[in-house]
Amino acid sequence: MIKVNDSYITADVVDIISTLKLQLETQGVKMFYKCTDTRDNYMICCPIHKDGQEHKPSMGILKSDGTCHCFACGWVGSLAQMISYCFGYADFGDYGKKWLIQNFLTLDIENRGDIPIDVDRSKVTVLKKPYVSEEELDSYRYYHPYMYKRKLTNEIIDRFDIGYDKEQQCITFPVRDKTGGTLFIARRSVNKKYFNYPSGAEKPLYGLYELSLLVKQPEELIVCESMLDALTCWVYCKPAVALNGLGNDLQFKQLREFPCRKLILATDNDEAGMKARQRIAKNVQNKIITQYILPEHRKDINELDRDEFDNLKEIFI
Repeated sequence: MIKVNDSYITADVVDIISTLKLQLETQGVKMFYKCTDTRDNYMICCPIHKDGQEHKPSMGILKSDGTCHCFACGWVGSLAQMISYCFGYADFGDYGKKWLIQNFLTLDIENRGDIPIDVDRSKVTVLKKPYVSEEELDSYRYYHPYMYKRKLTNEIIDRFDIGYDKEQQCITFPVRDKTGGTLFIARRSVNKKYFNYPSGAEKPLYGLYELSLLVKQPEELIVCESMLDALTCWVYCKPAVALNGLGNDLQFKQLREFPCRKLILATDNDEAGMKARQRIAKNVQNKIITQYILPEHRKDINELDRDEFDNLKEIFI
């Protein structure tokens, strides 16, 4: 039987993959159309190296415990890790475990441990995860060619502690609080177009802690959408932070409280970037706010070379 968080899933691998296949279809992802049932393994088309589109199934899922092993690319992991990957998460199987529990774990066999129950619904308890350990961060401290492909330098890689997760084949971005503690790791695949935050993680401004280490705080601050855009600004000697989205209440509060007079918005050259600029202008009204005008043929800051960056024009919002 497959074990998840000290409890056992009663469904067999065939039922799990069938349910997974149907749920992925609702998101427009087609996988697992060719499967083979053998004595010990359920063979599926590998989602790791072929996006589930192989002509012949190469990944075996061990029926006894759900261990996945692709005999073509060599990937080995748990069923939960494989499920996370299918949904675009590089989170060591956290999302996959939640998916398995939600879809297959029955209440009568779920072992919840010694968790106190407070029926007072007026109380809200927020459980905070501990900081990411130094040991885990150290396991990612490698340089990878993708970093240089995205214009990063060793100085910026080291300053922001950017790394490479060999198992997930992702660049790692530690997201820190104001004390320097790593709240969580964001990941960007070096092979596919996806960027992953841990499920449910609150997004602070990326780069605030690194800003606090400067001898003198900047009078103006660039605000970007993505981490790579913000890091590109640092490479070009301009401090910046990243929203990793369109902005949230926490980020707006942090922007209002940051000790600078002016914000320069450098969000993407598309509709989402425009919405992000509008949200910041509406929610951060104690700063002078301008906008960089990107060249029409450039989508974001990371696409700019140094000369293009230095010659960006600003307009007031």
